Amino acid sequence: MAQIDIMIIRYIVTLFFGVASTASFAGILQKKNIAKLVFIVCFLLLLQGVFYASFGLDAVFASYPIHTHMVLVGALMLFFKCTFANAIIYTLLAYMCCQIPTWISRWAMYTTYYSRIGEFLIYLFVAFTALWIIVKYAATPIHELLQGSKAATMVMGIVPVTYYFFDYYTTVWTEVLYTGNYHVAQFMPSVICVAYLVFAVVFSYEQKQRMEAMEERTILQNELYIVETETESLRELSKITRIHRHDMRHHLALILHLIDENHIDEAREYIQENIERIDEFTPHRFCDMEMLNLILSHFAGQAEEMKAQYCFNIELPDKIPLTKPELCALVSNALENAFYAVGELPEGKRFVDARLCEFKGKLMFSVDNSCDDKIKVVGNRPKINKAGHGYGTRSIMTIANEHNGMAVFQSENGKFSLMVTIPL
Repeated sequence: MAQIDIMIIRYIVTLFFGVASTASFAGILQKKNIAKLVFIVCFLLLLQGVFYASFGLDAVFASYPIHTHMVLVGALMLFFKCTFANAIIYTLLAYMCCQIPTWISRWAMYTTYYSRIGEFLIYLFVAFTALWIIVKYAATPIHELLQGSKAATMVMGIVPVTYYFFDYYTTVWTEVLYTGNYHVAQFMPSVICVAYLVFAVVFSYEQKQRMEAMEERTILQNELYIVETETESLRELSKITRIHRHDMRHHLALILHLIDENHIDEAREYIQENIERIDEFTPHRFCDMEMLNLILSHFAGQAEEMKAQYCFNIELPDKIPLTKPELCALVSNALENAFYAVGELPEGKRFVDARLCEFKGKLMFSVDNSCDDKIKVVGNRPKINKAGHGYGTRSIMTIANEHNGMAVFQSENGKFSLMVTIPL
């Protein structure tokens, strides 16, 4: 009688462990869901009791996938809106984890003082310890992995699904596992090995994509910060302009006084000084977009400092498919790369030519600049061997791709060209 009681309690603990593990993998083991989960456990116990009364204990174990696992998958889909694939993986992951306390507690059979009660107590301890570890450390990472791509979900399901059918076929529905057949014994280790390799490849690929996306997002955020900073500089410039405009009457009064006193040369010299001062803080006017004009003015000043020839021909269409930060990031990255390249050349060989206009229903942006022979284009990407470079190119390609456009890079005969086309 005691052995039957132990078996029943162990059976209930196993069911509780399985449902709790499934709920933790599904991310639904929360206070607000406790009532639903308790209802699911009680309903499953009722179904299992019906099967036991109708068909016997062996039938309960053999038909566990029908009266327990299929019902649990349906409950996850009905009550918690899980997808069919994820509900199956959550359930079978929990089934696989149920083997942990079973396997460890069976070691008690090989001790001198073995007893069924001792094995049962070990099982209880290991079951609740394993459940605590799963809930606290394993459930959340696994749940997040299964929310990713379909490829990741399929790879995550290889081992639990294969193990489930292998275990039932070789130990419940047949006893082929205990025949000592080599291929049967080595089947699951081989599956685990293959699944590990596939998972490593898929995870590495998705991790790389995630890192590239984060880098591109960081690039765009940095570019936006630069644009905002330069816009603030323009506001400061506007403030200086207002101050000079306010002082203009004093300058004009002094010039008029010099003319009245017939000091023409002094008046001319004073006017020239003020013209030079105004030129120092007056930005070039390349287009009507304030932020873009400031960026172009910045690079124009950079060209003058490095004594490089430049030509910025900007004709903005009425409708632009890019946001202002995106357009500014596109132009800023392209010109930054161009001026970095010409800075490596001697004076007299430095030139940058940038054009932006509408052409045949597309926004066309191109930059041509001189460069040395070290810059190569491999797979439509400039190959740069210096650390910390290449982010600008990624940003340009990301912006073009996000708007169904394309960016083409070419380098030949000491000339580097960028052509970006984006549908209007």
